[in-house]
Amino acid sequence: MPFALVASLSGHAAGPPLITDDPGTPGDGRWEINLPITLEQTRDERIFEAPLLDINYGLGERTQLKFEVPWLVVDRRDNGTTDGLGNSEIGIKHRFLDEDRHGVSMSIYPQLEFNNPTSSDERGLVDEGMRFKLPVQMTRSAGPFEWYLEAGYEFVEASEDQWLYGVATSYRVHGQLELLAEVAGVASQDFDDEALVFNIGTKIGINDHLNLLLSAGRSFRGSSSGEPELLAYCGLQFLP
Repeated sequence: MPFALVASLSGHAAGPPLITDDPGTPGDGRWEINLPITLEQTRDERIFEAPLLDINYGLGERTQLKFEVPWLVVDRRDNGTTDGLGNSEIGIKHRFLDEDRHGVSMSIYPQLEFNNPTSSDERGLVDEGMRFKLPVQMTRSAGPFEWYLEAGYEFVEASEDQWLYGVATSYRVHGQLELLAEVAGVASQDFDDEALVFNIGTKIGINDHLNLLLSAGRSFRGSSSGEPELLAYCGLQFLP
């Protein structure tokens, strides 16, 4: 499975193309549809989401519903290339604090990932079983920057549970160009095994209803660690 490749308030935002999410929601009755191709490359394999369909809908001003599913292409050094439908994920984000009233924005974002009724788990494209993530997001402005923090826990049915975390920042160069950076990681229950990556990216406004999303990064450790040598995200964000 990809490492985490993984809606906005007015102003700056994290979320796609980064791993770290933010408390933003699309707004009441509004859609946000992200359609990227992603890549995670390690020493032994390359995993493409080609594409990833990520659909979000605003249920009121503070709540967001999400559904996403990728088409996976996995190229392993020893076993060649396999492709098929990846796991689906559903989620609901609720923002319970707003920065203009409380000094910070905060949200909670439970998400459930599950196998589709295909043979993808049997062919090793995805892990068998469900995963349930329970992260919290926080945002605070600091001059021309926005800072984001996400932390949570993931319950894994067929393996060890793990912690998830990320810190990100955004800087708006002008109305149509935003620069992004983050450090994100996962860790085992007792923190004796950890993977940590960094990403840089950009969000470019094409018009009021379309953004171009780009990012690239890698693990802090070398390729011998088995962690990602390359993470990449290239996609379009539709705001109908």
